[in-house]
Amino acid sequence: MSESRLENHLKHQRKAAGLSQNALAERVGVSRQAILAVEAGRNVPSTSLGLKLAYALGCSVEDIFQLAPAPGIQARLAPAAPGNEGGTRAALARVGDRWVAHRMPSHGVLAADGIIDGSDGDAATVTPLVSSGSLRRNVLVAGCAPLLGAVGTRVGQRFSDARVTWLPAGNRRSMQLLAAGLVHVAGIHLAGDEGGAATEAAAKKALPGRRLLVVNLTRWRMGVVVPPGNPMGLAAGADLMRPGLRLAHREKGSGAHALASRSTDGTCDTQDGPRAGGHREVARLVRSGSADAGIAIESAALAEGMDFVPLAEERFDLVVPARRAAEPPVSRLIETLDDPSFRAEVEHLPGYDSSQSGHVTTVEAA
Repeated sequence: MSESRLENHLKHQRKAAGLSQNALAERVGVSRQAILAVEAGRNVPSTSLGLKLAYALGCSVEDIFQLAPAPGIQARLAPAAPGNEGGTRAALARVGDRWVAHRMPSHGVLAADGIIDGSDGDAATVTPLVSSGSLRRNVLVAGCAPLLGAVGTRVGQRFSDARVTWLPAGNRRSMQLLAAGLVHVAGIHLAGDEGGAATEAAAKKALPGRRLLVVNLTRWRMGVVVPPGNPMGLAAGADLMRPGLRLAHREKGSGAHALASRSTDGTCDTQDGPRAGGHREVARLVRSGSADAGIAIESAALAEGMDFVPLAEERFDLVVPARRAAEPPVSRLIETLDDPSFRAEVEHLPGYDSSQSGHVTTVEAA
């Protein structure tokens, strides 16, 4: 891929620092005309001048000058998540030596990295909407924990060399994407996994022969989301099979579906009810009256003003191939989970336990 065009953000950075062209010129020891020529793109500064400009403006050189990717990045196209099949907006990142694109939802809540111009099977041509530097700093994380959105924001706030794109996905899909090399990190949560042994075993099974890191994000409670006051008097998982009850269903392979299946002896799929794409959507379906109940995490129920009947305590872990963990963008994510300020924030979010956040376990290759 050709990357010959230089993007110049000197004028923006200078104004953000509150400096005139004369003031900046004095700080770096050049003429105002030299600054004007660089801002206008008529002159490409030397390495020495670029470093001086970055130091004077309190930013990185890459914040001022970036190599813009040429139109038409050739990328591996990940299998679309349910509901995203026709999307042309894409999350885009470098995973190993390949560009990877994921179709994004059409509702536009999250900004896209590029537009899919065409696809053929698992190959796509993507026109980037952001710089090459930004794309190379992007970490793709698949998982169902809503907390991953806050993690991504915090990584972006703390570091200039990393950012995170959260791709909502259940346990099975997350691990499949990681095994296929379509994300950098995958999230998984398993009931009763007090010491993480079940997560380690699942990670080994999904990625045999690889050395892995298992990093704890949080602990939470899973259970039944019900309307305020619990009008149907649901007290256990088996109550989800009451005749006429409309159950919000999660996809097979998700932790919520696994818990619902265990609680109903595998019969939960026979119950009528709408489909939900995540924990928060389960709670929203109950709040809107489209479902009478559903399995989700406690924080999702509380966020929508619903009541909650706990069924199980779980840990949510991130699985990272060891060779990826050493890469600067991914290492920034792991560093953030161990940051006291992150744990302090989580402690003020209802339904989460951050006491083990950032704890890393190494899983040797099977």
